[in-house]
Amino acid sequence: MTYRGLQRKLYDVPFQPFRIRLANGTSIDVREPGSVIVGESSAVVPVETTVDDRGFRLVRDWKTISISHIVEFIDLREKDHGPKRKPA
Repeated sequence: MTYRGLQRKLYDVPFQPFRIRLANGTSIDVREPGSVIVGESSAVVPVETTVDDRGFRLVRDWKTISISHIVEFIDLREKDHGPKRKPA
C-alpha cells in the first residue's frame, strides 16, 4: 500500500466509511475523511471519538500507523459499529 491508495479511499466521492485492516490483524474504522492525517510513510488515525455537549466530535485516542502495514480496506455498512465480538 502507498499513501496514494489511502488518499484515494479518503477522497472517494461520495465518501464511504471503511475499515483499515493492518498486517498484525488489527483494524481501525474510518468514519470521516477529515479525521485522518496522511504522510508519505505513516498516518494518524483516530481510534476513539466522542461528541461533546455542543455536538462537536472530539478525538480521545489515536494511533500512528505505518502505511506499508495496511493490508486492505473494507467498506462499512451503516449497521457496522466496530470490530465483531465473539459471544461470551
